[in-house]
Amino acid sequence: MTKVMSILGSPRKKGTSARIAKAFTDTAESLGAEVEKYYLNGMNYKGCQGCEQCHSKLDHCILKDDLKNVLDGMHSADIILFSTPVYYGDTSGQFKQFFDRTWSHVNYNPQADPIASSRLPKGKTALFILSQGDVAQKHQDIIDRYKPFFDLYGFDLKIIRATGLFSGEPDADVSSAQNEAMDYAKSLINN
Repeated sequence: MTKVMSILGSPRKKGTSARIAKAFTDTAESLGAEVEKYYLNGMNYKGCQGCEQCHSKLDHCILKDDLKNVLDGMHSADIILFSTPVYYGDTSGQFKQFFDRTWSHVNYNPQADPIASSRLPKGKTALFILSQGDVAQKHQDIIDRYKPFFDLYGFDLKIIRATGLFSGEPDADVSSAQNEAMDYAKSLINN
């Protein structure tokens, strides 16, 4: 059975990026996938503390907060959805704070080996879902900044961008992106 993890980085549970992710997870569940959903805004967690315990003493993040299950679950998930609105030219604060904590998934010891590698098992797919008010030409740099990290983790990266949502309304029409998400689910589940 395909295991899907959905990490929702919007403060709005039913906002545009969350609705796109839901189109994927609903389709995945209908195809027999097991789906876990995490709503970051409803969780109690801190950002990375820069303590480097995950590289000097442990192979995981030392913090014991609500992200522990999310970070641990990333090891067994086959497909991970990372969804976030674009706020002020970047991902939401909720998402960025979470994503910084994935540093603990990197095997890195510059004294022993300057080459970083992933602690996550190979063969995973990541679906990076972004929704934004601006036109598509803006904020492409977000993908350019995050892609090297998805590559480091060994993900087969898929991207969905819903752009031009100028109204900022959580119920804005994202049907095209939802259809794209459903198509990804159909192509990825049980393949």
